[in-house]
Amino acid sequence: MKRFNAIWITAMFLTIFLGGCAVNQEREVATYRQVIDEGQPSPGTPFQPNDALSLARALTVANANSETIAISGENYLQALIEKDRAFARFLPTIALTPSYMRQEKTSLGIDSPLISQFIRDKSVDVPVTGGLDISPVTDLANLGAADLNATRQRALLLDQRAVVLLDVAQTYYQVLGAQSEADVLAHSVEVQTRRVSDMRVRRDAGVARSLDVAQAEAQLAETKATRIRAENDAANGRAMLAMLMGVSSVDGVLTDAFNVPVADFSMEALTAQAGNRRQDLKASKARLEAASKQLQSAWGEYFPSVSLNLTRYLSRESFPSDVDWTGLLAVRVPIFTAGLAHADVRTAYSRLRQAGLADSLLRRQILKDIRSAREDLMDVDKRIEQIEIQVTASREAMRQADAAYSSGLATNLSRITAQDQLLRAELSETRARYERNVAYLRLLRATGGLDATLSLSPVASIENATATAQTK
Repeated sequence: MKRFNAIWITAMFLTIFLGGCAVNQEREVATYRQVIDEGQPSPGTPFQPNDALSLARALTVANANSETIAISGENYLQALIEKDRAFARFLPTIALTPSYMRQEKTSLGIDSPLISQFIRDKSVDVPVTGGLDISPVTDLANLGAADLNATRQRALLLDQRAVVLLDVAQTYYQVLGAQSEADVLAHSVEVQTRRVSDMRVRRDAGVARSLDVAQAEAQLAETKATRIRAENDAANGRAMLAMLMGVSSVDGVLTDAFNVPVADFSMEALTAQAGNRRQDLKASKARLEAASKQLQSAWGEYFPSVSLNLTRYLSRESFPSDVDWTGLLAVRVPIFTAGLAHADVRTAYSRLRQAGLADSLLRRQILKDIRSAREDLMDVDKRIEQIEIQVTASREAMRQADAAYSSGLATNLSRITAQDQLLRAELSETRARYERNVAYLRLLRATGGLDATLSLSPVASIENATATAQTK
């Protein structure tokens, strides 16, 4: 009967153990998806390759589908698991350890039946063991470091999302720029094709020279070659955009409806916003604090550790069979560790210095990114003003060259030159307007405000940001 109870208890423990092994993977993924999706628009209906695509829609789909973001999410989840593991160091372990022993019969009990009762050739024991082994200083420091590492991985997850979204935005405008260039060139090809046909008729009538026809045909071929290159750039860009968004392909029309707000971006306000928003800066701070905790953990190796072990026998046949429980409390006081603890302390100091240097480098990198993005935005604004003047002047020059050639007062070369200048000016204007959007989004990223909503500004309020910086 006693053996039957032991078997029943063993089966019960196995049932509990196997039930505890189940992992709800959907809930695990939802842990980091909640961080990624917080405050972000829902992607809604699944994206179809032929759907019209705005920048906001592209960012939303990438936020939902990007494997790169999800990989960072798994890093955050693993950091949370390590935090739970560090906390589990303070909890006891309980195990059911049944054992069966069989040995050859001994001859010690031949002359003494009393001895033979204690030395058995087989026995079954069913003990439940519990153990606790902690080093208070080290384990507490490790728990704090694990908590800070989870905070760091969360910040890195959000920073990785901003990096991916910026790549999506840059690729989106690269495709738009290449597509717009191809459209302008396609229109130019149509105009030049009609012009070449007209000049051939005029040549056959003896009004135009063969040289004029050859020049027009050469420019038409050059324009067609440039259009082919632009179309290829657009196709390659769409393939890259689909990869970044996590979809099969992007074949629909890109509908850019994003407008850069007008504001006076001061460096003081921008750096204040970056200090509040940049997730990689928060991650660096957490890394520095975690390195300090790890240093405390290394010093903790010089302090005593405590272990406690308890055993309760549910069934026991080994000698002495009438003892139902045992306990052992041990304290370990380090005296000589062959330099291992000292080496761990030195390594912890090195990692702390390393984290401090990385934090300093990151702050200077952020300042450089802000200055670069701000200068690019100011530069493209100035260039757009001049390009608009150039486009207006080129159109007027083209009109005059057409009129002069029609009246016989100019050569065809003058008209071709004017047309080429107009084409280049129009393409420069198209590129510059997309460059302005990209420069603004880079500035938004540099200040930590880039997400799928596109609702944040690099400086929500210059006065408030400046006041915050002064307060800090």
